[in-house]
Amino acid sequence: MPTKHDSILTAALHSEVESRFLTYALSTIVSRSLPDVRDGLKPVHRRILFAMWEMGLGPAARFRKSAAVVGEVLGKFHPHGDQAAYDAMVRMAQDFSLRYPLVEGSGNFGSLDGDPAAAMRYTEARLSKIAEELLVEIDKETVGFRPNYDNSLKEPVVLPARFPQLLVNGTSGIAVGMSCSFPPHNLGEVIDGLTAVIDNSNIEVKDLLKYIKGPDFPTSGQILNSKKELKEIYQSGSGAVRIRGEYSVEDLLRGKQAIVFTSIPYQVNKAKVLERIIGLMEDKKLPQVTAVRDESTDVIRLVLELKAETSVELVTAYLFKHTDLESNFPVNFTALKPNMEPERLSLKEMMQYFLDFRFEVVTKRLNYDLRLLKARLHILKAFVMLYDDLDTAIKIIRRAKSREEAAEKLRKHFKFDDEQTRAILEMQLYKLVGLEIDKLLKEKAEKTKQKKDIEAILGSQKKIWGLIKTELLDVKEKYGDKRKSVMKAADDVEFSQEDFIVHEDITIILSQMGWIRRAKTVGENLRFKDGDGLLALIQANTKDNIAIFSSAGKAYVVKAYDLPAGSGFGEPVQHLFKFGDGEKPVSAMNLTRVSAGDAAVAPAENEGKKKKTKAKEEGPEKPAITALSVSAKGVGFKFDLSTFNSVTTRAGKKFAGVKAGDSIMGVGVIDQPNVLFLTTEGKAVIIPAKQIPALTGAGKGVKLANVKIGEVALFRAVRKNEQVKVVDEKGKEKVIDLKEYGIMKRGAVGLKAVKAVRFA
Repeated sequence: MPTKHDSILTAALHSEVESRFLTYALSTIVSRSLPDVRDGLKPVHRRILFAMWEMGLGPAARFRKSAAVVGEVLGKFHPHGDQAAYDAMVRMAQDFSLRYPLVEGSGNFGSLDGDPAAAMRYTEARLSKIAEELLVEIDKETVGFRPNYDNSLKEPVVLPARFPQLLVNGTSGIAVGMSCSFPPHNLGEVIDGLTAVIDNSNIEVKDLLKYIKGPDFPTSGQILNSKKELKEIYQSGSGAVRIRGEYSVEDLLRGKQAIVFTSIPYQVNKAKVLERIIGLMEDKKLPQVTAVRDESTDVIRLVLELKAETSVELVTAYLFKHTDLESNFPVNFTALKPNMEPERLSLKEMMQYFLDFRFEVVTKRLNYDLRLLKARLHILKAFVMLYDDLDTAIKIIRRAKSREEAAEKLRKHFKFDDEQTRAILEMQLYKLVGLEIDKLLKEKAEKTKQKKDIEAILGSQKKIWGLIKTELLDVKEKYGDKRKSVMKAADDVEFSQEDFIVHEDITIILSQMGWIRRAKTVGENLRFKDGDGLLALIQANTKDNIAIFSSAGKAYVVKAYDLPAGSGFGEPVQHLFKFGDGEKPVSAMNLTRVSAGDAAVAPAENEGKKKKTKAKEEGPEKPAITALSVSAKGVGFKFDLSTFNSVTTRAGKKFAGVKAGDSIMGVGVIDQPNVLFLTTEGKAVIIPAKQIPALTGAGKGVKLANVKIGEVALFRAVRKNEQVKVVDEKGKEKVIDLKEYGIMKRGAVGLKAVKAVRFA
């Protein structure tokens, strides 16, 4: 509990942090990041539109400098960064960002290539026509107002939107602990759905999809989701919309063809797509494409020229998989409800909240209009009474010595109230001539009828809903258009990745610190970072499977052509795979060539000796490929390497368990009957390969060499009396004659040999 001491309040740190963080989080959610379900706007967008409305920047007005608009917004309503406010306004003017732009811009407002808008001092802006539909009723007491940041002005809590901006234009945002992502939709379809809800309040989402086919993106594209997937998205308020660029095929000279993309997925950078395609071509991963160029003007046109007799379907399938020509738009229908609580909503719930809001706005607008009509009829009644006894009124006014006296006498004689009296005294006398009084009588009759009509509407909820429906259809009539995005269920073409690989021999270089690259040729002097050195040098073909074994007991398998090319240091393996903290590569090999027989199965243990066996025991056991995993503490086991000869995910595949305080130091192929271990103490241990257990899963193995001090430094499969060349810690080459050591039992301490750092 807080205690008071010398006017200072003390409290537990955790409670204060919790309280203040929650306050900050709520402020971020309500005041910045999430849209209001009623008008579909975040505060910054609402303030920009309201400020432009107050400045008189309607669609018929002259353009004003964007800097003037931003200054108005910041000075009166939004005391934040000018660039953030300008960026928000720019997006509302981009026809590739909003399905129905709310701001009409003049000047450079950015492009699909990611080009930024020109500075606000150069561009100009005004409200678009459809933006008027968000604001036109704001002066009729339809929405609440609240004080601005310094309590000097009032700003609207919400705009009296006449169409569901949230569904029509969509939005996205990230708050503290939550986010939102709304795709845009076709205005006509959304309004048809709203009228269906008005006609049947119990309508379900699956029935609404008869009207709302799916999202409708300003950049067109194909939507590949099935009806079932869309139903789940709109029902749950979350999921992903799969979008693909549209293309056509054009014939070129000499039997060649070109793929021409005429649209790209929503929020995809066209220049980066082009850059990605060029990168694939340079890496020889797209050999069927001979040239690519951007011929876009006001319409998108990306041209890819193909080699003769190339399958268009296969090339496009590859592009959709490896570029952003196909992408997913995340859906998260989280918005602020009218009580300012955030909640993930379904399509039906969003539409119902909007319609309830429209009912409230229309009711308030009708009441406002009714009050004005009653006030005007009250004045018109006084004008008619005055006309019937005009002479008396003129005498009263002529004989009065002051305005106050005239007012008092008129009130007494005609039984006028203060408002009527004020209107009489301010009226020009010519309005009481014959023709003008006819106009007044006609106006009175018209307004009397309007009053009765409004009262009739207000007296019936059915009539209010009918009016809402009529106004929605009027918006559809004025601004509705055809869909841009095409609804087409996914028809994925199967293709072989190898069809897109150029066959060529390469060398793969892996450093001790985990930098990897591929090169056509390798010079005598390999370049490495300071303190780094060579771990593996692998000859391969671009189509070969390359395995990288890590200290954490994981195998990461990748196609050789997917490794980075270049003459520099390459890239860290951590960029290609999901390595854990402290995890590092310890071995690498060409699995394709090993599996093809470049490394054989271990021969019989007793070299040169024949052993009689029973018929069923004859013949050596032939696992596909036998590999050995060895840890730094001398623990290891054999395993079948062929089970890893396929490309893994970035997370890799587990091949070994590792005890606490230990790590895998290497993996090698057993192609000889014995295995030599060299320790950092300079001892040698030679054991028969047959003593090493073979595991089918990611086990930890058994003690192969008893390392009391230090670790296993090197190991290799060897013959019984082989001479092995090594390089010691001083860089000198030495020969170890294995016949001097003999074959030992598993777990032996070993005999003194040499402190070797690598095999020669």
